[in-house]
Amino acid sequence: MSLLRRAAARTMAALPQRGAGAGPIKPIGPNFPLTSEKAMGPHGWMRGSYHFWSLSNPIVGPLYRPPWVVGGIHNPTIDPVKHFNTQDRHQTVSAMEFVKCFVYNLLPARVMWLCVHVPLAIILFWTWVEQRREPMEIFMDREEYWKDFKSYYYGVYFDHHHFAHMLCHRRAHKWGYAGQDYTLEGGHGHGHH
Repeated sequence: MSLLRRAAARTMAALPQRGAGAGPIKPIGPNFPLTSEKAMGPHGWMRGSYHFWSLSNPIVGPLYRPPWVVGGIHNPTIDPVKHFNTQDRHQTVSAMEFVKCFVYNLLPARVMWLCVHVPLAIILFWTWVEQRREPMEIFMDREEYWKDFKSYYYGVYFDHHHFAHMLCHRRAHKWGYAGQDYTLEGGHGHGHH
């Protein structure tokens, strides 16, 4: 029982004092959640240990060493007792600091956002591209087909470029934009309309 009392007393003695004398307790420091650059490397965009743009000198800072390699934090910059004592947080922490802490919590989610939104963007882009094209001509009037049977039946084997161009002309006339596309006019026509 005395061991529990001693442990509780030690914890109570370590807590910041309430009331006069101690003043309001701010749970975060001015550069939270950043810490020593010596321990964690440089902070900020494109300021890491590896330089993306140089193949001759790609390592420009200290290599990252995880805690299980270096053995934890030897010179902690965050006091856990003060940090987790949030009694005065609404008086000492500004709205922008609350937002900053919230956004820093979201940083690891960037990969998950990319995992969702990159495939969606690709699918939507492909859908947008396909919907801008006229539909393929799956069926054709029998009389039109038999007017030039050899071109329609054998044309794709002899000259698939000419065959595709011929079908472009057919679709241009069918959907009403013939004469508006310069790639179908003049020397590109190959005599088929």
